[in-house]
Amino acid sequence: MSRTFRYIQNDDVLRSFKEFSDVIRKRPVVIARHGDYVLYLSCLSGDMLGLSIENLEKRKVVFSRTYDINKTTDALVARGTRHAVQKMSELSDEDVNRKRLQIWKWYIMEWQKNNAENEEELMSRELDWDDSKEQDKDDILDMESFLHGAYLNLGDTIHLINTYLKNEKHKDMFRRFAINDIMELTGEDTKDKSITEAEKNRKSEDEENHTYRFTVSVEATDKEHARQALLNYLAGDERIKVQK
Repeated sequence: MSRTFRYIQNDDVLRSFKEFSDVIRKRPVVIARHGDYVLYLSCLSGDMLGLSIENLEKRKVVFSRTYDINKTTDALVARGTRHAVQKMSELSDEDVNRKRLQIWKWYIMEWQKNNAENEEELMSRELDWDDSKEQDKDDILDMESFLHGAYLNLGDTIHLINTYLKNEKHKDMFRRFAINDIMELTGEDTKDKSITEAEKNRKSEDEENHTYRFTVSVEATDKEHARQALLNYLAGDERIKVQK
């Protein structure tokens, strides 16, 4: 799922409205964004503060709330903003899940066309329940396996979209969605692998000895006396070498 990008924190919304009222009266400003949804802060009229969620893909306002700044408080506006951000996140996740589910259905339809002889076996397996059997990792009816397997093959996924959608506008929408979603999913996998690898390297490095250099100041009448004083102070530790 995509993440929320914040530009104004909940507790700062009312203060920002008052401080930048001249700007906000001319045009709304973005509080947060999540996927195709944006939460706007706007001035509806006079001292009326407006919060609205807009779906940029559909150019449609799906949520709105107003506050009279003379009768409200920072806490109330912050609470309303927090609720709006949460709703925006939920709406975006619902859209993502709906599109993923639709592509999954096309994938199953494609599988059925290419495996007509196994369709009865597939249906029989899904209608029965057997606790003694472990779940098949390659089960095409397993949504999670699909999302982390066949779905990530961008070429195949785009092919499914082109095959089953006839409306060019919808094709374009699903293609853009699939590309962004798959890049995000694979990016998370790559990030997790990178973090794991970095942790392994760090542990490995902790077990190795390294040479470190430090600059030390010693007060003495000359360089040799300074060197001798430093050696005496370090008490002959074999790990420490003092260059002439």
